[in-house]
Amino acid sequence: MSFFKHYGIEKAKSLANALGEAIVKFDPEGATEAAIAEIEGKFDNLNVAFSKAKQIWDKENKEAESIVALYNQRLAAADYLQADPSKAAALNQLVSALEDMLPDIEREKQEAEDAKQDMDQLEDLVKQYADKLKTARHTVEKAKKDMQRAEAQKERAKEIADAAAMAAGLSKSTTGLSSALDHMNKLAEQAKAEADAANRKARLLQPTNIDDHADIKAAMEAVSGNSPSALSIQDRMAALKGKM
Repeated sequence: MSFFKHYGIEKAKSLANALGEAIVKFDPEGATEAAIAEIEGKFDNLNVAFSKAKQIWDKENKEAESIVALYNQRLAAADYLQADPSKAAALNQLVSALEDMLPDIEREKQEAEDAKQDMDQLEDLVKQYADKLKTARHTVEKAKKDMQRAEAQKERAKEIADAAAMAAGLSKSTTGLSSALDHMNKLAEQAKAEADAANRKARLLQPTNIDDHADIKAAMEAVSGNSPSALSIQDRMAALKGKM
């Protein structure tokens, strides 16, 4: 019986092809222990399928070799009988048996050939998976180191960028502070100037009683006739009496 019929080689081939595609698409950066374990599990299944295929080929090959050996033995016997005319009946029977064997021989040889092809295909796949599995862990470890290195470089770049941003921010703050101080000084100077002007204005515009000035008062009294020197003696005496 062919392995195609006995174990469903087409299904095994489909599985193997799918696994092959998975390995081709194998992403080392995303690989984990679970991924490696999954690949190893599928490799084990494929390896068992190969072992079964080998068993079938061994069986089919032995059956083909056995029937071919029997055919050759009977053919030799027919040659032996052909040399003795008295054995014509036996020879005729043996030749008929040989003729009947031919279809069986072809079938057994074809089944052995099919089994051999299936076994060889699975063996190639097993070897491919074995190579992938051997390099998988190395690939994962390398990917992890590359990721760690990239992450470290990323962190370092971020630290440098943060430091640069901090320095730029500090410079900006210092510039802003200086600008603010300059502005405050200008405001203070402006306020002082305005205060000085206001004081001057207040002094200049402050109303004054000019009559309080002694010279001005005397002059005002003189021109008004109220100066003490211009009063008559009578007025002056009257004024003195009015004080008592």
